[in-house]
Amino acid sequence: MKKSLKFILLFAMAVLTGIPKGYSDGPLDPVKVGSWTINAGVGPATPFFGNGAGFGPAMKGSFETGMWDAGPGVITLGGETAFSFFTYHYGKGWNESWVNLIFAARGGYHYGWDVEGLDTYAGVPLGIGFSAHSGDKHPGSRGYAPVFPYAGIFFGASWFFNKSIGINGEVGYNSTYANIGVIFKLK
Repeated sequence: MKKSLKFILLFAMAVLTGIPKGYSDGPLDPVKVGSWTINAGVGPATPFFGNGAGFGPAMKGSFETGMWDAGPGVITLGGETAFSFFTYHYGKGWNESWVNLIFAARGGYHYGWDVEGLDTYAGVPLGIGFSAHSGDKHPGSRGYAPVFPYAGIFFGASWFFNKSIGINGEVGYNSTYANIGVIFKLK
């Protein structure tokens, strides 16, 4: 885990400070008013129910459009959907699993730093989630709400290799703790 975290931090520092300007053919400040982007990624999911034990993979997709100029950046609106699965084996035949499906609106503030191909952003998703639980019925097991309000916070960065395709990563507390994937600029 420590090696992975160290690699991620070094990679982020290299992207933000050490990549030569001519390395990317991506657009300068990729997100502008009127631009459309979609992205898809995978990462470790956030446990909404249960005891928080176990590991859960998640898949998340989102879209955004640039709505308003705000100082040196752009405010975007869009939506996201995510799917996650958790399972935990307690021992002695006691197992639990949760499946979560999330739909949300999201808004963000994007800032490009005048570095070709780079977009950094932060924002919040608000929506609704659905959870299905299965497990052995043992005394002391906790209940949960199958439909729940969903809110979070995220920080992300995208690096465009050309005018329409790039890599994308987000960290925060929403449907995932972190995810990495691809991003496409449609307009």
